[in-house]
Amino acid sequence: MNLKTFAPTALRETASDTCASALPVPCYGYRILVADDNESVCLLLSCVLASEGFAVDAASDGEEAWDELHHKHYDLLVTDHDMPRLMGLRLIERIRKAGMKLPVILASGSLSGETARDYPQLQIAAVIPKPFNLWEFVNIVRKALGITAEDATAAKEVYANSPAPRPAALARTAPPLHIHVLIADDDAVVRGSLAAVLQSEGYEVDEASNGIEAVTRAIRQKPDLVLLDLNMPHADGWTAFNQLDRITPLLPVIVITARPNQYKEAVRVGVDAFMEKPLNIPVLVQAVKRLTNEDEHRHDNRITKRTFVTQLLRSNDA
Repeated sequence: MNLKTFAPTALRETASDTCASALPVPCYGYRILVADDNESVCLLLSCVLASEGFAVDAASDGEEAWDELHHKHYDLLVTDHDMPRLMGLRLIERIRKAGMKLPVILASGSLSGETARDYPQLQIAAVIPKPFNLWEFVNIVRKALGITAEDATAAKEVYANSPAPRPAALARTAPPLHIHVLIADDDAVVRGSLAAVLQSEGYEVDEASNGIEAVTRAIRQKPDLVLLDLNMPHADGWTAFNQLDRITPLLPVIVITARPNQYKEAVRVGVDAFMEKPLNIPVLVQAVKRLTNEDEHRHDNRITKRTFVTQLLRSNDA
């Protein structure tokens, strides 16, 4: 993955991927470098940070990040640890030996939160175990940069009512698959971030912000798969699923939710797959690929065979 740049741009449900220009949000004036060898994760974090008003560059491994740090000023580094060519901790060691003072956030699935305490000489601002909540991640970034809650609220109020398309950097990077995914979630950041990841994989994406809109768009657009949150206004995810199951019983549905203890209900009603938030993006993308590439006979099992069991997608799966 070559270095990608993301301009500060708001993610809006009124966004249009076909717009020629993007309306940038009033940003904080900070540039962040994100380093992760998992392209989906790197894209997701970059999109979220760009939607919050930061300028972001994305590097595919430690060496690429190290090279970029010598050519451009950055106010913060967000890095994975397990990367080819140069591991995250080794990258931070190089940074400190070179006299660079920028704060560093280590986002890793293999290191614990005690890592910063174990390596005090590296001056790590925070260690975030993967997977993590995106809102918590944004708050940790703000804290590392010294941005107060009042600063963040003031910045958001400036552009809260102005429509803005997604950044041009979120354009599809994979060949079009002509497969349509509907994302139903009341959280605009989650919707926009998942849309960006799936579009980079070649999928066509539509969005809904509540249960009624999800059912309406599914009937109108006839998607190949639905990502369905449970905690939505007007009609929650289970209500939307019941309606979808009556209208389009062969439509694959993956439930994604922060609501605890819902897997048994997912099995009872016959959802294809289920994942609790915070989401493991690579695992979720693999499930989307599998379900959208299977023939209809597999989906027949959900309504004709009692042996069908909803697949549990674990957030901590490798």
